[in-house]
Amino acid sequence: MYMGLKAQHRLDRIPVILCEGDSWFATPLAMNLLDWIVSPAPADAENGVPLLGQGGLFFRVERSGDQAAPQTAHPGRSMFTEDNVSDLLGWFRHYEFDMVLLSAGGNDFVDTWLHAALAGKSNLSAKAAYDVVVQTGRFEEVRKAYAYFVGAFHAARPNIPILAHTYDYPIKIGVEARLGLDIGAAGVLKKSIGPWIGPNVANVIVGGLPAWQQFARLLIDGFVERVLEPVKQDAALGGAFDYVDLRGSLTDPASWHDEMHPTEAGFHRLAGIFRARLIAKLPPAKR
Repeated sequence: MYMGLKAQHRLDRIPVILCEGDSWFATPLAMNLLDWIVSPAPADAENGVPLLGQGGLFFRVERSGDQAAPQTAHPGRSMFTEDNVSDLLGWFRHYEFDMVLLSAGGNDFVDTWLHAALAGKSNLSAKAAYDVVVQTGRFEEVRKAYAYFVGAFHAARPNIPILAHTYDYPIKIGVEARLGLDIGAAGVLKKSIGPWIGPNVANVIVGGLPAWQQFARLLIDGFVERVLEPVKQDAALGGAFDYVDLRGSLTDPASWHDEMHPTEAGFHRLAGIFRARLIAKLPPAKR
């Protein structure tokens, strides 16, 4: 498709975008954040939602469940590793990409990792539990992984912007994904999805749901303050990296499908915010 568009001299108007990420780019349970950018709703244009002017060509390699930092349990499920970065750079150098989109880091702080981090703890406040996470050095691990990925891509093509996003604050802590025929084949093939936070904090953090929600907010704020912002401010990266702040966008529980994923409508709302920043970073002729 790339070569066909190039032969038709259309790549001067159509952006070419490399996408790497986790379930916010890849979940099959609904149109996710990236799906809505690739295939906007028919009514979006008339409703004033920003759209890519001539469409776009998206190279998608995202996968649900992948982590940002290298891991030993499932090394092939880590994004910012030497093997994966080397593979992606082969594509990145060969084709004239205009941007890199990232969705990474959320899975690094939940599920089995969170269970191990809080093992043996009890009667903690949300802040005390967050402090335990900080003391593990996990934020630094993820920051280094981000810096490695962004640094490698910046070195390969210094003028190409790399755009990530924050996650929004979870509301339905402890709620697993609702599966069934109404959400398509994935609802039939999978037995269960999640939860990834609730079971690991229920017997550790006192105060019930409000305290668990506060803990999740602290994790996401820490991710921004200790990972995304330092990478953005890293002078060695020349301003190549930026992120879209989605925190506080979805405050209605009805906008959430489960513990960590918005509904299709929720993702659609977030996509409008994300797409506006994406467009602004593209070359003027490709907006």
